[in-house]
Amino acid sequence: MSSRKRDIEISRFIRKEGKARPHAPFLFLLPALLVVFAVLIFPIVFSFVVSGFDWPLSEGAGTRKFVGLGNYFSLSGDPEFWNSLKLQLGFIFIAIPIELLFGFAAALLLNREFFGARIVRSLLLLPVFFLPILSGMTWRFMLQPRYGPLNSLLISLGAPEITWLGHPVMAYVAIIVQDIWRMWPFMFMLLYAGLTAIPQEMIEAANIDGAGFWRKLRSIIVPMLTPTILTSVLLRIIDALRVFSEVYVMTEGGPGSATTLFSLYTHRQAFGYQKVGMASAMAIFLLGISIVFALTLVRKNMSLDSLEEKAGAG
Repeated sequence: MSSRKRDIEISRFIRKEGKARPHAPFLFLLPALLVVFAVLIFPIVFSFVVSGFDWPLSEGAGTRKFVGLGNYFSLSGDPEFWNSLKLQLGFIFIAIPIELLFGFAAALLLNREFFGARIVRSLLLLPVFFLPILSGMTWRFMLQPRYGPLNSLLISLGAPEITWLGHPVMAYVAIIVQDIWRMWPFMFMLLYAGLTAIPQEMIEAANIDGAGFWRKLRSIIVPMLTPTILTSVLLRIIDALRVFSEVYVMTEGGPGSATTLFSLYTHRQAFGYQKVGMASAMAIFLLGISIVFALTLVRKNMSLDSLEEKAGAG
């Protein structure tokens, strides 16, 4: 058989096989689609269905009863619900800007080579790899009034014993400080990666033009790093909306309801008050908040991209 005939036969075979399996790509995607449905779509749909019922957790508490939007209306008149939402949003708007500031400053400081630079950058990331429950236990021990190291140091200096987690304001500040300590290296990691992606030619050209540090920061670094900043803030907001373990270990939502964040109050509705339908309504509400934050930041990022394209075309 000549090489030409052989090539013709091979091409016919390929066309035949391609026509015989037109749905082959979908078969390869099917396992991934099943996983996405099982871990993402089904829980959301099921939570939405449950939120429409008065659904007691224990069988002895009564039977399930369809209430439609009744759970959402009940939440709107619940002062504990609004207090938990206020505490959650305060947690986000206090902790995340500070984490962003610390991470950005560390990224600028360490965006150069020096002896031991890789070791220093690696050590800074250690708090991120702490399990949330372990971080909460560590801070609870540190703030323990009798034998905690912080109080022991203060008492040795002549200060009185302070019950850090027993005071509403101090307890709220403590959970925010714990989150900042654990998660600012996450911001540093993303922002440092963004800084290394900035073309050095732009920095060198600015140096030649005599631009100082603040001029380069305002005109080059921040504009080039804005998409990375928005992405890191979005990731942190989504993560902070579901913070639970560390706060529960440190304070269990106390004293009183001073640290009962949205996720802790959802847990209390489900397992404390035995109201699964109400907890599901809160979960759907939290999903809506996450979508609002995500759409806002993504639209901001897209508008920046469009401006860059117009500037490039001009």
